[in-house]
Amino acid sequence: MNGRQSWRVPAGLMLGPFVALLDLSIVTVALPRMGSDLHAGTSGVQWVVDAYSVCLAALLLSGGTLGDRYGRRRAYLAGLTMFTLASAACAAAPGAGFLITARAVQGAASALVMTGALSLLVQAYPDPAARARMLGLNSMIAGSSIVFGPVLGGVLVDAAGWRTIFLINLPVGAAAVWLVARAMPESADREHAALDPAGQLLGLLCLAALTYGLIESRDNGWGSPGTLVPLAVATASGAAFVLAERRLARPMLPLGLFADRRFTVPNVASFVLGFGTSAVFVLLSLYLQDVQHRSPLAAGLLFLPMSVVICLTGPAAARWCARFGPLPVMAAGYAVSGAGLLGLLALGTRSGVTAVIVFGVVLGAGMGASIAPTQLAGVLALPRQRSGLASACIATTRQGGTALGVAVLGLIIATATGAPASPGYPAGFVRGLHRAGIVSGALTLATAALLAAMAAAGQAAGSGGAATADPSHPQGPVARIRP
Repeated sequence: MNGRQSWRVPAGLMLGPFVALLDLSIVTVALPRMGSDLHAGTSGVQWVVDAYSVCLAALLLSGGTLGDRYGRRRAYLAGLTMFTLASAACAAAPGAGFLITARAVQGAASALVMTGALSLLVQAYPDPAARARMLGLNSMIAGSSIVFGPVLGGVLVDAAGWRTIFLINLPVGAAAVWLVARAMPESADREHAALDPAGQLLGLLCLAALTYGLIESRDNGWGSPGTLVPLAVATASGAAFVLAERRLARPMLPLGLFADRRFTVPNVASFVLGFGTSAVFVLLSLYLQDVQHRSPLAAGLLFLPMSVVICLTGPAAARWCARFGPLPVMAAGYAVSGAGLLGLLALGTRSGVTAVIVFGVVLGAGMGASIAPTQLAGVLALPRQRSGLASACIATTRQGGTALGVAVLGLIIATATGAPASPGYPAGFVRGLHRAGIVSGALTLATAALLAAMAAAGQAAGSGGAATADPSHPQGPVARIRP
């Protein structure tokens, strides 16, 4: 990579995930205006958000495989172009149905963008220390977009209307396409990426049905056909997926990879990270607006301290990974995250700004020390030729954890509350929030203990440093995680 290209590659690869994740959060503050302008009911407004997240979660694994098969650069540019065009369609939407469809296309395109960016960064920086720094910077930028979204959305909606939250994607997307197209060489490993149409379809059906069922459970309840039928479809298609992947000579997802704890543990941790820290953003936003009656912009501003801490901790965590390996850093990050989630117990109906900021700072420190090391551990567990698959698995487990976390933790809160307009709603919401904090915090702390035990076992075996080649790995030469 020459001097002229050195800044273009990371800039182009980080702008894509930034704008893709921005659309997960920026839209929330615009929903009331959208519903009013497009005459959409409650269900229609809800699906403006859910159509994006369903398609993103369902297609992440396929996106990584397609990149490995047909070219990571090609897949990333195709996804980013499709995302940008879909954003223009969202801004021009004449009705709710059109907008929901365009949001679904955005989500599908984001799957290619998210997996392609991480895989290309791994390919562009073979040096472990440089790769760790770039992954940390990427995680910091992408993660901060989720927090900045509500603030930016509140400003844009108040100043120029809800359509502007999609129009800002156009110049950012075009710039990212231009940078990567000019500076990033192509890379692919066809022999390591089987198309596996049956596995692709069954995996997509399982994830889509599971996500849909979890979403519908919030409105219909767990015993309704609208929840039970998609969950049954997810179970059946998931079982069929496992059978198909076991029988194929070259499956999309070799299940034997999960026999290696170096790959399994980061994916489990990624799921827990989504379940707790990612899902709590939704709960905290509801708490600030529905319980404390803050405006969307005011609520968004209270997320800024968390964002700053993530930005400061992320690069430091990447440096620690280069020195100590990912596992000890992950253990510390998950321990702090678990403590932060338990901090929900300190929030009440009348908690002031200071209490919310302290909670955000602690949770942000844990997240900043967890995101990049988790991604790095998952990617390093497989050979570089399978970086697309590794990054897709890590992203899928986190998105799946987020979907399940929102559903389960939201259900915990729903059982403690009455109607939103009832006098006891604020107190009931806080009771549910405390229970959600206990569940998510305990699960995150248990994961931290698992990571600490695994790191200690590695140290007892005499490993040290960041990574070395492990020719005995069943998948071939691989960067072995050495805590």
